[in-house]
Amino acid sequence: MKLLTLPRYIFPIFFLLSILIANNQQTITILGENNNFLGKADVLKKAQYYLSVNDFGRIIGSGSFVNSKTEKIVIYIDNLKIKLSSNIAFIIIDDKVYQMGSKLIKNNDEYYVPIDDFFNILSIHGLDNHSIDYATMSIALNSKIKNIAKPVTTVDLTKEKNKWEFNTIIIDPGHGGKDPGSIGYKGTKEKDITLDVAKRLAKKIQKNLKVKTILTRDEDVWMRLQDRTRLANDKNGRLFISIHANSVEDRRASGFETYMIGTNKNAAAVRTAARENAVLDLEGTNSAKLTDEDLITATMAQSGFAKQSEQFAALVQEEMNKRVQSKNRGVKQAGFYVLMGASMPNVLIELGFISNPNEEKKLNSSSYRDMLATSIYYAILKYQKILND
Repeated sequence: MKLLTLPRYIFPIFFLLSILIANNQQTITILGENNNFLGKADVLKKAQYYLSVNDFGRIIGSGSFVNSKTEKIVIYIDNLKIKLSSNIAFIIIDDKVYQMGSKLIKNNDEYYVPIDDFFNILSIHGLDNHSIDYATMSIALNSKIKNIAKPVTTVDLTKEKNKWEFNTIIIDPGHGGKDPGSIGYKGTKEKDITLDVAKRLAKKIQKNLKVKTILTRDEDVWMRLQDRTRLANDKNGRLFISIHANSVEDRRASGFETYMIGTNKNAAAVRTAARENAVLDLEGTNSAKLTDEDLITATMAQSGFAKQSEQFAALVQEEMNKRVQSKNRGVKQAGFYVLMGASMPNVLIELGFISNPNEEKKLNSSSYRDMLATSIYYAILKYQKILND
């Protein structure tokens, strides 16, 4: 059972999930503190339970406002304003940004928010110094409801310390499977370059550092962008490195560059991000919904990692500049979707231009790929030293 304790002048409530056998849809019955019926809200069951934002705002707060064009939703609970966006995992509460594990979804013109994430964030934010307590609920097929108590334990100081140790690096070889990425003049596929360099980098780290490395993919398979950062978060990564190869119409373009998430309006950076984000079409995600406001929200959510992301990005460029015979294009910012959900310092590295015949030839060279991996490895080594000092 989920228990949401709100300020007295709003009213305390609790939720009771009840089965409604119709297209996997269920409802939440909302009762007041005297068990008086307040209303029912739709619940959508997919991989997890999602609560109707519209119903929640109508029953609990002062209603909700939906902009159908931008697909932005605002819920009002007394003086509290909660902002959400369709297909985005970020929530803004009183100008403070939080990230959910899953995105707000749309179903039959209704918007649904992941229940556990939503109430957990409300609990963290707090409502006028009142707390939100909740417990998980399971619903059996025979419609019996079983309450599962959520254990409360003393903080394990060792585990708490480990949360801040630089002990896990997530390496993300861009594209894969049905998504080849960019294809060079001679037919070289970006997905093959990124996987090979990622594996070389992982081996160097495993051999020389006491740091765990996890590849988002270690073979030629397709993986959704949001699943890459979800894996990184689930594995408690301390650094997320997404590896790619660039491509433009101008075959003379060359060089390496490292990106961090941001709202840079540089035309070349915007084009690069748009090309890497094009995989959203394969996922059935409408990339047009990723507005400037969404990007600003994501950038705000990662503000705590911005300094470290920029530090590492600069180190990558510095180390590559020492070894790689190509143009140093510097550190840039752009709206890469794959970086939006990473709850850790994160960068996207463009190794070179596969669209340039000369650079494509170099990117096909085993020694050149090893040089690229070595450069990133030494950047990690320096970054680790900065963290330890």
